[in-house]
Amino acid sequence: MNSYALDHFIQDMEDLLEGTPAIPEIMDVGGRYVSKLLTNSTLLDELLSRLVLDDGFLKAQYQAIDPNDIIIYRSPRRSFSLRAFIWEPGVCYPIHDHGSWGVVGVYMNPIRERKYQRPDHGEKNSARVEVKSDQVLLPGQVTTVLPLDDGIHQMENPGEEAAISLHTYGAAIRKGYIQYFDPHFNTVRRVYPPTSYTRVLAIRTLGSMAQPWSKEVLREAAAGNMPDYIKAECLEALQK
Repeated sequence: MNSYALDHFIQDMEDLLEGTPAIPEIMDVGGRYVSKLLTNSTLLDELLSRLVLDDGFLKAQYQAIDPNDIIIYRSPRRSFSLRAFIWEPGVCYPIHDHGSWGVVGVYMNPIRERKYQRPDHGEKNSARVEVKSDQVLLPGQVTTVLPLDDGIHQMENPGEEAAISLHTYGAAIRKGYIQYFDPHFNTVRRVYPPTSYTRVLAIRTLGSMAQPWSKEVLREAAAGNMPDYIKAECLEALQK
């Protein structure tokens, strides 16, 4: 039997999302597509080879928040993306949320997932999270995440070999960052891609300076053609 090709998966997902279905339908139907894609044993052969041998391909990779996040496909309509995440042995990713829905499948070696709920009321800079499920997913198994507080989870490679998961994410309803949660200190913080984070650091530093010129820079940025999350950082810095 022929394996489910990447091109077939892409077309199936494009067709599914063209009709703007509800998230439960995306999870159900898209989850079946991801399950089929996980059976393609040669799916990542070319991708991994090019990451090692092709400098141009490596430099062209989208600068995501996570260095282990490898873009396989991004829809021209921006309706979804497909990524491979490589997990080194023993790596436990911070507890985090998502800006969109997601369907995640384990491609190589087991991965542990803990899902969390947030019983507080979304207070700024403070967050309580509680474990609501904890399972080890085997290759071929699929899990899903919802946007924002409904999709808080943590992934871990419990083994002694590298593990790979395939992540299909929808269009973001909150762009530019995700949030990390610390259950020990009951805190939450925004995490940005490297290029955005450099700008955010500059904004926060200007806010700490509290000089007339620094405030003017922040006001100009907040009023300009910046992404909403950058404007929010500027407004927060101006309040210091």
